[in-house]
Amino acid sequence: MLFNNNQKLGIFCVVGFAILFIILMQVHLMPGLIAGLLTYTLTLKLDDFLSQNMSQLGRKSKLISVTLLITIIMAIIIGGSWYLFTWFVGVAKHPTETMAAIKPVIDNVSNALPASIKSYLPDDIDGIKDNVTVYLKEHIFYLQSIIAHAFHILVILIVGMIIGLILGFKHQKQSNLTTQEQKTPLAQAFNACVDRLVIVFQYVAISQFVIALFNAIMTAIFLFVILPIFGVHLPFSKSLVLATFVFGLIPIVGNLIVNILMFLVAFTVSFGVSIPVIIYLILIHKVEYVLNAKIVGSKIQAGICELLIAMLFCETLFGLIGLVFAPIFYAFIKLSLKDLKLI
Repeated sequence: MLFNNNQKLGIFCVVGFAILFIILMQVHLMPGLIAGLLTYTLTLKLDDFLSQNMSQLGRKSKLISVTLLITIIMAIIIGGSWYLFTWFVGVAKHPTETMAAIKPVIDNVSNALPASIKSYLPDDIDGIKDNVTVYLKEHIFYLQSIIAHAFHILVILIVGMIIGLILGFKHQKQSNLTTQEQKTPLAQAFNACVDRLVIVFQYVAISQFVIALFNAIMTAIFLFVILPIFGVHLPFSKSLVLATFVFGLIPIVGNLIVNILMFLVAFTVSFGVSIPVIIYLILIHKVEYVLNAKIVGSKIQAGICELLIAMLFCETLFGLIGLVFAPIFYAFIKLSLKDLKLI
């Protein structure tokens, strides 16, 4: 016989999970799964920490874990939404002051552009304001669709987080073999797949945290040490370092956002400054691949070429979300095959 019963059940569950992942990527629900895995993992980890260090809490440790995570998540969502709302209200209430603050930045950008491009730009701040107003009127429905799509993604993330918290709260630790043996073979294979998925997610999450911290440190060195040596001081440097760490926690997409922010800020100083900035960022991100392969790859014995091929393949088939989920997907498949002794 080619496979034993446990291997057959394991393969069946792995294929089922793979099909589920593909469906979720196709219907754009993968952000919800990632958010659910995050809250589920955090609930279990926080529960373990509280139960080990505060044994007097007993069974209340899980309830405290869920309550604490809900409080943090709601504080981030409400605080971020309120900050954006107050910022937009401030801009709307004081348009003259806002445009006056933007004018020096626009002047620097205009001076950095070649004359052939500069001739297409408005001559004064009023011209820019008129162009922006016309653009908003002409693309109002497109902007509404972008806002609606962003709100849809936010709802998916929140629902995924809620499901993860519920599953984390209901998760029961298997403290003895008797309980495990009472389960059917299919249930055991299914639980083994879930455990592998959580383990793989932890590998990727730890890797991403290390990468984000590395990014922030290297960015701080570049902004506060290297550039000042050459007499260059970028505005919003502290905010850029913080943004580098926060957005760096988001795989792939976070790097793109940070790169754009850094390039735009550097471009407001001069075009000559923006070029070394983007080159430096590219070099840093190349080092990230080595870190990612070192952390995730060492856990599942996967090389950097394997992960890059998986990312390229998933990005081709599923777009940006496939690129983000590819390390988890590939690591889950490979770890499952190794546990089932198929490779």
